Amino acid sequence: MALFEVRDLAVSFATPAGEVDAVAGIDLEVAEGECLALVGESGSGKSQALLACLGLLAANGRARGEVRFDGRSVLGLPERELGRLRGAGIGYVFQDAPGSLTPHLRIGDQLSEALRCHHDVDDATARAEARRMLERVQVPDAAARLRQYPHELSGGTRQRAAIAAALMPRPRLLIADEPTTALDVTVQAQVIALFRELRRELGMALVVVTHDLGVVAGLAERVAVMYSGRIVEEGATTGVLSRPAHPYTSGLLAALPRLDDPTGVPMRTIPGTPPAPGERPRGCAFAPRCDRVHDRCRNVVPALAAAAHGRVACHRPLAGAPA
Repeated sequence: MALFEVRDLAVSFATPAGEVDAVAGIDLEVAEGECLALVGESGSGKSQALLACLGLLAANGRARGEVRFDGRSVLGLPERELGRLRGAGIGYVFQDAPGSLTPHLRIGDQLSEALRCHHDVDDATARAEARRMLERVQVPDAAARLRQYPHELSGGTRQRAAIAAALMPRPRLLIADEPTTALDVTVQAQVIALFRELRRELGMALVVVTHDLGVVAGLAERVAVMYSGRIVEEGATTGVLSRPAHPYTSGLLAALPRLDDPTGVPMRTIPGTPPAPGERPRGCAFAPRCDRVHDRCRNVVPALAAAAHGRVACHRPLAGAPA
């Protein structure tokens, strides 16, 4: 049985112009100790899908479907029970991780509180564990950092402190939303190495939300590619990255800069732009940007079907997937 299961999850938002669908029915699952990467351009619905799973949508948001953690239904739980699940069961590193730290509280107080909210420990024990957790996420001079405020730390150190706060209750699953965004490449590599180490040490499952395929290759066993609120490809990371079946996945990979590109060659891009939420075309949402489009693509939404390395939602998948 999977540790974390999502079935037919749909997310919509009430707006003055009517209800807008951000996520149009997706399935996900994560096993104990596994890492799943959720990939796609900004606005594809990645973050909203996971926020919906934990009851963290904006007030005008609504989620439908089934979400289960360790066999227990989560969607629609009362706020008190969701509060107990968040942290000890599922930890969350938000997209603006440094900004998720409370600016007027010292780092030590924030980490200690994250532990005491879920476990019956005294303040001295919580602070000692806070120091150990900062050391575990490789924050230098951890004892001094406990006494500092977030604005006194560098961006990379704030990122690590936010990760430490999410890890304090020892969650069985950690969701990390764009954990390397806005960090320089050296710190990005350190954060990726940190997640690999923590998974080995704590036996923790991990869901990483990212648009960076380098992060995917370095961390995840499986990857799900989202486009316009739907999953268009899912499977083993090595298979998806080496033999993409969906034209969108192939386009993302082709857009990656290469060290052997000649100087002055323009960066490759996928022509066009994703549809705005609420403005999806009738058939495949990627059809207006796809060079393999035909009439069926414009009129019928493709279902996720078996591919060589997993599943793909495409009427004309690339070589390596069943047509």
